[in-house]
Amino acid sequence: MSFPLCRDRRIAQFFDYWTGLRVSGGIPDNAAFDPTEIGPLLPSIWKLHWEDETRDFVYRLAGEEILAMFTTPTRHRTLGEVHDRALSETLRNRYQAVCRTPVAFYSRGRIYRHLDRYGTGERLVLPLMDAKGRPRIVIGCTVYAASRWPNPSARPPAPEADLDVFTSLDGAPLERIREAG
Repeated sequence: MSFPLCRDRRIAQFFDYWTGLRVSGGIPDNAAFDPTEIGPLLPSIWKLHWEDETRDFVYRLAGEEILAMFTTPTRHRTLGEVHDRALSETLRNRYQAVCRTPVAFYSRGRIYRHLDRYGTGERLVLPLMDAKGRPRIVIGCTVYAASRWPNPSARPPAPEADLDVFTSLDGAPLERIREAG
């Protein structure tokens, strides 16, 4: 099975790996996640855990390609410490929906638009169970292709439509958050 919306093979491989961890169609256990099984994907993988103390998701894993996008260190920091207030609230709500519903979240297009990055990419976010059997962890794979724009002071046109969508855990689209040209 492959994620139906993806275009990049790394997103498909990530989804296939996550699907292989599922037992009886449920949400995989975080303990089942073995980074050595997806070594080539690790630069694009990130993971956040919900913490009751901070009432926020905390970064626990971020591959080299993810870390390269940020000027702020992410390890053991909350969404609120890494991102501005509006974005951290959007991400927190999105990731809570991924865990509680449960659903997958898929994004394609200018995925780092909030960082003023003009390349395109894809992102897939999926839930994992914590040690107590609660869906309170999100794991994601983000792939990005930087784009060089000849005039740095001008904003380039979008190379393709942006798409943000919640899907079933099998990848069937449920709710489009945003689709713009």
